[in-house]
Amino acid sequence: MTLKEKIKTLGNAYGVSGDEFAVAKIAAELLAPYVDKVEVDEFGNVSGYKSCGKPGAKKLMLDAHIDEIGFLVTGITKEGFIRFMGMGVDPRMLPGSTLNVMTKKHGNILGVVGAVPPHLQAPGDQTKALPIDKLYVDVGMPYEQVKEMVRIGDYMTFTSEAFDLLGDQVCGKSLDDRACFCCLLHALELLQGKELDVDLIVIGTTKEEIGGHGASYRTYVDKPDLAVAIDVCHARTDDNLPGDRVQDLGGGPVITIGTNSVPRFARKVIEIARAKDIPYQLSGAPAATGTNAWSMQIINEGCATLVVSLPLKYMHSPVEVLKMSDVENVGRLLAELALDIDGRWQI
Repeated sequence: MTLKEKIKTLGNAYGVSGDEFAVAKIAAELLAPYVDKVEVDEFGNVSGYKSCGKPGAKKLMLDAHIDEIGFLVTGITKEGFIRFMGMGVDPRMLPGSTLNVMTKKHGNILGVVGAVPPHLQAPGDQTKALPIDKLYVDVGMPYEQVKEMVRIGDYMTFTSEAFDLLGDQVCGKSLDDRACFCCLLHALELLQGKELDVDLIVIGTTKEEIGGHGASYRTYVDKPDLAVAIDVCHARTDDNLPGDRVQDLGGGPVITIGTNSVPRFARKVIEIARAKDIPYQLSGAPAATGTNAWSMQIINEGCATLVVSLPLKYMHSPVEVLKMSDVENVGRLLAELALDIDGRWQI
């Protein structure tokens, strides 16, 4: 399976924050050929362990979260429409969308987010964005049938499948952050047959979109010396604001420097990128980065954290877009970091 095929396979799977077990199964299968041992814990976190076999070796944790934004069923109206709440979703994009209702008893059911036709809207309504509590999902059945099949607490996701765009770009849902898990797989591929002086812990974590609990748990259990959170960041488009928070698609991995991304750690990785001729970009973050690095940093004393990001257009939408060269270069950078660390490595 090619790197792009791995991205599409993992991205097309369904797994909203809080119910990631189906995705975890796929991630574990993809990870298994590259590590000594794979585990899936009660949170749904996927952990792969690759030991260098050397006493006293440092432990490097590489993390990418495998959950996705989505929705939770909150009620069913007497007409059979499903009410819901969003988890990390911009409600402006919802009217007219197709969603997948993940029921416990009857599997996945397709539904559409209803949209009032322009003919029936009051003057001025066409320019308004509806709040999520004014939207509903129509699965095409009356109340009694919907009530039998759908339960409050069932999850829902976007249904879009990943596809190629021109310019070496891929579009799909949940590339945040499963494309970054594929960066980890690419790094492991590059490390095949190479001698390491560090023990690797590669994790696909859960519940990042609702607080980073999966990463907190794995950091507490595995106690790494060094930890890197690989997540997406905003790529430049014509309609977003210029500035430090926006990076160039195709510009390579983004190395963050700040309290949550230890400056001495970041500068060492910058030196590696320069030495290995890997393109990179920089971002400053004086406080929490909104990534799992924060969750890992506050749990385990003495764990130096770093954030490395993959540029992504249209984040938290069903049409997220990445460039394959960035995925490859993030993987290259992580592989070179693993090769560089030895017993004398200090932050």
